[in-house]
Amino acid sequence: MKDFNTYIRKSKDDCKNILGMSPDEIPFLKVGLTKEQLQHRQQTYRKVLAIVNEFMKKLIEYMNGIPTLIVTTDDKGYVLEIFGDSSIKKMVDSLGITIGVKFDEKDVGTNSVSLALKYGEPIGLIGDDHFHDVLAGVACYSAPFSYSDNDKLAGTVSIMTLVEYANQFHLGLLSSAVDTIEGEIRLQEQNNKLHLLNQVLINSAPLGIVMTDMNREILEYNPGAADIIGLTKEEIKQKGITSLSEINKYIDKVLSNGNKIENMEVTVKDYKERTDKVCLLDVLPLYDSFQQTIGAFAQFRDMTNYYELQKQVIQSEKLSAIGKLGAGLAHEIRNPLTSIIGLTQLLKENNEQNKYLEIITDELERMKSLVNQFVLLGKPTKLHKTNSNIPRLISDTVELMNSNAQLNDIEIDFISDIPDLYIFVDESQIKQVLINFIKNAFEAMPDGGRLIINLEVNHEKKELAISISDEGKGMTEKEIESLGTPFFTTKESGLGMGLPICFDIIKAHNGTIDVESEKGVGTTIYLILPFHNIPERKRKNG
Repeated sequence: MKDFNTYIRKSKDDCKNILGMSPDEIPFLKVGLTKEQLQHRQQTYRKVLAIVNEFMKKLIEYMNGIPTLIVTTDDKGYVLEIFGDSSIKKMVDSLGITIGVKFDEKDVGTNSVSLALKYGEPIGLIGDDHFHDVLAGVACYSAPFSYSDNDKLAGTVSIMTLVEYANQFHLGLLSSAVDTIEGEIRLQEQNNKLHLLNQVLINSAPLGIVMTDMNREILEYNPGAADIIGLTKEEIKQKGITSLSEINKYIDKVLSNGNKIENMEVTVKDYKERTDKVCLLDVLPLYDSFQQTIGAFAQFRDMTNYYELQKQVIQSEKLSAIGKLGAGLAHEIRNPLTSIIGLTQLLKENNEQNKYLEIITDELERMKSLVNQFVLLGKPTKLHKTNSNIPRLISDTVELMNSNAQLNDIEIDFISDIPDLYIFVDESQIKQVLINFIKNAFEAMPDGGRLIINLEVNHEKKELAISISDEGKGMTEKEIESLGTPFFTTKESGLGMGLPICFDIIKAHNGTIDVESEKGVGTTIYLILPFHNIPERKRKNG
């Protein structure tokens, strides 16, 4: 560091010999920013000015009644902020030192602002150190500050007081304050960058992200989480963390024991679609600088479509294998069965053997039916669609099954406020599906009960839903997952072929079958069929 006197002496020589100034002249700052330019500069420095003002106001309090004026400039010497003692401010106003003007040696002579900017070091001018006599009654201390990565000069902070209060301690105090200001500016810049990066990563991530504090208050909830949960950030904060289903349970565990949880399969409620989604969940504890747990970070990925696709692939492989096996099985068994059935008809002429032949015939017919169903399962379902009245189709099926229901002490109720609803379906196949599920419901209620069939239309999704609800024994989750798999059955005498055919028929109509069941409570089957343009009622002729 050079001696301050060297800087001051050279500046004074330049003012006298190069700039042609006289000490007894009254200086006046001439160069200034326009109103628009000043607003632009202040906007650019707004964060810096806020930090400088906060720290320098504390410094004024620390100086314990010493009249002090604080001046902040940019890297060119333009004044961006002035505050402090009113008497000193009145004096500098008379010299044209106001917000927006430029500290320039050719206008104001030797001054601490210009020297600090020129040499990049803190500097103090006391009394006669100034070139002009009018400034001999003040002491000025200036320190440059910078905050960018390459330490490019960003401006100065200055203290101005009366000469009788001058003390070199003021320069050290100012330098320390500026060092603190620089550190705070850099810290805020770094925090802003990290916050921006954090927001970009969180908001663009295809994952659901939730962060909480130790009180289970939600601190962060990204768009990915909103898509999966079906609630906006405002809605989730109103409902609270308990609305996050199983995720909440695992966040509680992590906050309680501090152990991370990874790749946990959870079921999450989608409030918008009113469905459940399967997600893979990770929950990590968040720590402060003392390694104390301060919250939890949860990320979860919607795996519903993946698992659905996985099930479809497995089902497809099973059906493909069955189809290949079925072709050979049909060829080897169907023809001999036909011959045997024919021969048994001839043997029936012997009355003594009729009883045994009837049994043989029944069993062979049953085997033939099994083979036919097996072949049907392996083939694409062929449809003969007609414009069908669905409420009427259901009513006819219910009427057909009523006698059987009465024998089993079962009451069938068909609930629908839709008198006519026409869509293109294969009536016989849809009726086959309805009969199959109604029969299954009967068998699930051996002691009788109530069977409810409901028809609803969702015009927004362009689909109708036929639900069949029983009060039977219900099924486990594992049994539900196995429905539609060939040869799977919960019946002692069942073949396990009926439901796969039902699934094929509905699939051929581009529909789906959903199942809800609870052990000991009952089962509801949903047959979902799509439509395009449904006339509300079929017009009558005449």
